[in-house]
Amino acid sequence: MKRIVTISLLLLAAAVLSAQGLSERTYITTDRQVYVAGDRVWCSAFCVDAATGYLSGFSSVAYIELHSSREMVCTAKIALLDGRGATVMQLPTNLPTGNYKLFAYTAQNKNEEGFDYSAFAKTISVYNTLSSDRVDGGVEVVTEAPAVPASPEEAGAVDIVAPDAARPAGSATLRLSSDKDATVSVSVWHDDGIGAPKQISIADFKSGVRPGDGFAGNVVPEFEGEIITGRVVGLSPAQIDSLAGFYAFISTPGSFENVYSSEIANDGAVSFYTCNIYGSRDLVCEIENVSAETSGHFELDSPFVNGPAGDIERLKLYSGYSDSIQKRGAACQIEKMFNADTLFAALPIRENLLPKALVKSYFLDDYTRFPTMDEVIVEIVTELRTRRRSGRNELQMMLSDVHHGARIAEGSTLVLLDGVPVFNHEKILSYDPALIKVIDIYPYSVCVGVRMFEGMVNFTTYKENLPTMNFDANVRIVDFQGPEYPVAYTCSGLSHDGHYPDYRQTAYWHPMLDIAAGETLNLNVVLPAYEGRFVVTVEGLASDGSPIYARKEFYVNK
Repeated sequence: MKRIVTISLLLLAAAVLSAQGLSERTYITTDRQVYVAGDRVWCSAFCVDAATGYLSGFSSVAYIELHSSREMVCTAKIALLDGRGATVMQLPTNLPTGNYKLFAYTAQNKNEEGFDYSAFAKTISVYNTLSSDRVDGGVEVVTEAPAVPASPEEAGAVDIVAPDAARPAGSATLRLSSDKDATVSVSVWHDDGIGAPKQISIADFKSGVRPGDGFAGNVVPEFEGEIITGRVVGLSPAQIDSLAGFYAFISTPGSFENVYSSEIANDGAVSFYTCNIYGSRDLVCEIENVSAETSGHFELDSPFVNGPAGDIERLKLYSGYSDSIQKRGAACQIEKMFNADTLFAALPIRENLLPKALVKSYFLDDYTRFPTMDEVIVEIVTELRTRRRSGRNELQMMLSDVHHGARIAEGSTLVLLDGVPVFNHEKILSYDPALIKVIDIYPYSVCVGVRMFEGMVNFTTYKENLPTMNFDANVRIVDFQGPEYPVAYTCSGLSHDGHYPDYRQTAYWHPMLDIAAGETLNLNVVLPAYEGRFVVTVEGLASDGSPIYARKEFYVNK
């Protein structure tokens, strides 16, 4: 079961040992270099093994930080699959005008001796069109247009064929070919003349990658996914010590796949080994089988190191950019007025490990509705029964085995409401069945992290948001930032119907395109409804680890 799997201590120990000798380096490409506050920054990650130069299949998550010269201002996570991943970072609307550094790292780097987080950082410029705020000491007003830095030199054998010209609100076909298998990011963006800061390329990155000097401590690898850590608070040291051996749980409302457990250590520490919890969402944190009045709870640690960004060149603010910047600000506002998510194409993520075929679902609208949950279980859900244990009623599962036999569970059954564990089953037995849409039954033993259960049942409500459920005092619901679902911004569903002016700055973005050696990849780019010069940038790695960078320009005019 994805997020509900047996963790082999032997395999984990072997992974820790192998992690000790692995130095990973992560390079980020973006759709462009100049943004306005409130924009989306589309990111593609290339995580390589510093010793071999090939993509690393080890870590499953990378962490991104965006820094001004003063502080960390924005963060994101990228789910990695065989060294590749993608995310979109939403810039805050109150971000001051200035230059910012963007860099990424994996958990492997956190304990690496002498690791320079900003060594391969990308510099982006951000203009705030709604505020006059500027990064302190980070902006220089100039009277002449700044010199345009030279583009990185082309590297690798990727050829781009683009049309000489295309029409506004039309489309353009790009043809990409390579003499080697390659994985790349592709961006098509409008060059409106705003000067961009000097950049390193993936060729610079590859030439500077070196293995580290070793690790300062035991590295806990994030091989399966993010390791979420925290600590019990709100109690005296003696009370925290008394919780050692109890089980802590995290879960997300709406899905029974995101359930994890951790045994509480003597000092109150908890660690949840996940397979990545995608998206920004609510996370329910609770402790099993403590008194309902216990105020002690656990808080989660931040996984970001807030690493030093180093020196950041000052943004040269030129009045001649004013019109273009204002257009970008208007475009950012217009984008928020329509559902831009319809233009995104989802990319692959790690597979769900729970065999869906083994889950039996009861859709209660298909049956006679009963007024109590006891009657629903007796009359409809034959795999469950109610028994009294330790002074209160509990749900027990009728378990199945590979020989199609059945037995009543002797241990605890995991009971969920909208994917969130409910350890006091009487709360479910007294719950209004009219709120329940479907009951999913998993009649097999399951291991949720370090906690074993005999069977699992999930009660899903129509709204999937735990309506009317009252939690115990130790339960906390917190905002959690997981890796965003990787998506491409292809605009394939866009129609120029006149409902809004089309000011898109990025016309096309695909963070993870594979090009087969000797073959031609055709890309259809839906163009915005204005004229101008557009730039195609292709950046990535060939199958032999060699860098790829190519750039092409074409014009859109009537």
